[in-house]
Amino acid sequence: MWKRGLSTLRPSTEMLLRRCSTSQSTSAAPTVAEAREEFALPKGYDFRIWHPMHMSVQFKKMEGKMRTVDLVVEVHDARIPLTGRNPMFFEQLYAVRPHVLVMNKMDLIDMKRYKEPIEAYYQERGIQKILWTDCKRRLSRALADLRDSMLLALRNEPRFNRTVKTEYQVMIVGIPNVGKSSLLNSLRGANLGHKHAAVQEGARPGVTIRVQNRVRILDRPITYVLDTPGVLPPYQHNAEDAMKLAICDLVLESATNPLYVADYLLFWLNRTRDFSYVDLCKIEGGPCDNINKVLLRICQAENLRANRMIGRDIEERWDFDEATKRFIQLFRTHKLKDHCLDKELLLPYM
Repeated sequence: MWKRGLSTLRPSTEMLLRRCSTSQSTSAAPTVAEAREEFALPKGYDFRIWHPMHMSVQFKKMEGKMRTVDLVVEVHDARIPLTGRNPMFFEQLYAVRPHVLVMNKMDLIDMKRYKEPIEAYYQERGIQKILWTDCKRRLSRALADLRDSMLLALRNEPRFNRTVKTEYQVMIVGIPNVGKSSLLNSLRGANLGHKHAAVQEGARPGVTIRVQNRVRILDRPITYVLDTPGVLPPYQHNAEDAMKLAICDLVLESATNPLYVADYLLFWLNRTRDFSYVDLCKIEGGPCDNINKVLLRICQAENLRANRMIGRDIEERWDFDEATKRFIQLFRTHKLKDHCLDKELLLPYM
């Protein structure tokens, strides 16, 4: 069953290109007015493979650890500050424990523009303070602010076993690849001076696949942190939310199709009137809402070719796979005009 779902998700590139193209004029690139108003994935798209079995198993283990946990720190990606947060974390983890929300990768968005609207959005929902971090640069000020907020939450929370158990235990949670392990290592290094990593980090989702042993991050008071695997919501059926996660590389590439991701990125850029991709991709004729044409023009501009087996012969064709990868990398390497994918949702707060 799982294999059938995967096979239907990854048909040939040529077939995908035909699916992603919209019913628009082929004589000229469409103007902005002709851009799509909605984005839809192909019928039968199987969202189930976004939530592999290990996520359910490990989430149950996380629930089992809650008796020993004094604080839950949720880490999220600042590029999608509203989208993608797992509601199960609130319903089953930090509804009964103090909670700190950390927006990581703050360096990837325009903080002058988005910090206040994001905080206003969450203040309406009862979250009075958001911590902002960039674990790659390990900003000492941000880490000190996070440490102080954690200690304040821990000390203000009554515990039935306070006189017996003098140490604290914190659990870090979040969806995949938002920087949970990096944050743990950063806190440990900033507070204890250790330079080597205590837990494995990676620039791809799924590096941490099970609840880890606890790691000491503070001596006064003695505080330990449990690193946990990223867990996505088990029921993800919103195409736009799913594609936002994929653009930010928060799901395994095997669980999506790069062409669908590129097509949504193109749709989002045109809808938000960010046409910086036109010059970056050397697209003649201005903005285009047809992923076929965009990828073809990238291939022509960069002379991207690849040998393909056609029957028994090897023929040279345009390398649409490489063009798709390069188009998505415009976002992931921070080359576009704006990288906050939730900016439309934040308009009421701006």
